[in-house]
Order: sequence, then C-alpha cells, then structure tokens
Amino acid sequence: MKRIRLLCLLVSALTGVLIVLSCGGGGGYGGGPTAPPMANTVVVTVTDNVYTPKQVTVQPGDTVRWVLNSTTYTHTVTAKDGSFDSGFVFTSPGAIFEHRFDTKGTFEYACRTHGDCCGMRGSILVGKDALPPPDPGY
Repeated sequence: MKRIRLLCLLVSALTGVLIVLSCGGGGGYGGGPTAPPMANTVVVTVTDNVYTPKQVTVQPGDTVRWVLNSTTYTHTVTAKDGSFDSGFVFTSPGAIFEHRFDTKGTFEYACRTHGDCCGMRGSILVGKDALPPPDPGY
C-alpha cells in the first residue's frame, strides 16, 4: 500500500512539473522580444551631373549604395554636414560607394566637382518623420 501511495505521489509530482514546463514563455503573442526589422539597401545611380533618384527615404540601419553609371570619373558623394564622403572612388562604370544611416534626420549631399556648376545634389531622409531639405539645391 505504501508503494502505491509513493508511486501516485511521484506521478502527480512529475505531471505538475510537465505542466509547468509546457507553459513556458516565448513563441506566443506577448511572450518575448520580437526580432528587429531587416535592414535594406537602396541604390542611387550616379550619372553625368545627376543622382537618380535625387531623394530617397530609408529607415535607421539601412544602407544607401551609389553606383556609377557614367564614363565621367570625377564624381563624388559628399555630405553637406561632413558625415560621409566617397572621395573619388568612381573610377569605372559599376564602381560603388555605400553608407549606412543609423541616425534619423535629413542628409543633403552633392558632387564636389559638379554640385555648384551643374546642380548635382541629392538628399537622404532617414526615418518616417524626416523632412525634405528646405532648399534641395544646397
């Protein structure tokens, strides 16, 4: 009789442990942290005297990739605020420059060679609340 009672107690205890373990967190709604959104890469084409598109909107953590589609190799991608500068890396068609934007805001940029003479300018809006520059032709 003592063995049966002991066996019943043991079975009850194990059942309770299994119930508690099966109700663990995660996986369900409201349970645990969600995965961060995937970062994107947005492409801007660099051609003679123009960036296409001139303005793009990205989210923090996204990357903008500028790709040369021209035979003019004196273009740059230079931020007005100095936060990024490609230098003269565009040495052949298909050459790229990339910059990851982690801070919300509006980033204006231009080609050091053609920004003043030809209006080769653009802007990156980071975050859904970023405003376009007041004068897109800084």
